[in-house]
Amino acid sequence: MRYDNHNVMTQKIKLYLDTSIPSAYFDFSKPMRQHVTEQWFLHESKNYRLYVSTVTIVEINRLQNESKRDRIIALIDEYPLSLLEATNVSDRLANLYINQGAIPASEPEDAQHIAIASVNQIESLASWNFKHIVSINPIKKINQINASEGFGIIDIGSLEVFGGAKYGNL
Repeated sequence: MRYDNHNVMTQKIKLYLDTSIPSAYFDFSKPMRQHVTEQWFLHESKNYRLYVSTVTIVEINRLQNESKRDRIIALIDEYPLSLLEATNVSDRLANLYINQGAIPASEPEDAQHIAIASVNQIESLASWNFKHIVSINPIKKINQINASEGFGIIDIGSLEVFGGAKYGNL
């Protein structure tokens, strides 16, 4: 809990980080994205309750570059991130995202990230995936599906939306 200017207690926003976020911390092939990610973790992450899922860990463990894989896992361990599990409910919701055209069938992990966050009532999701996640059409379809299934709206954006814009723009 924290206090705002009027001494009213407020809760930190819950923010789910898909795999692209901790991965970008060590992706030196995209220097501005890497810089924004690094600065965001150092300065902005404390303003959120952070979450990843078992899907994130599976994706990271698939990395062939052992050094990068170990550094990403160490980053996740360094920050207070809660680990969420996939469930039958999140699997069903992820399948709806795919079957109703919100996420391509070729990207089941993307659908799982969003579904796990939605099922766990996470208000926001950060991703650097502008093709399949951080794009107006998927976001609209995801929130329509969530509403029809009784889940809340989820705010989806890059780290720039969640305070990272002050460190540079892509």
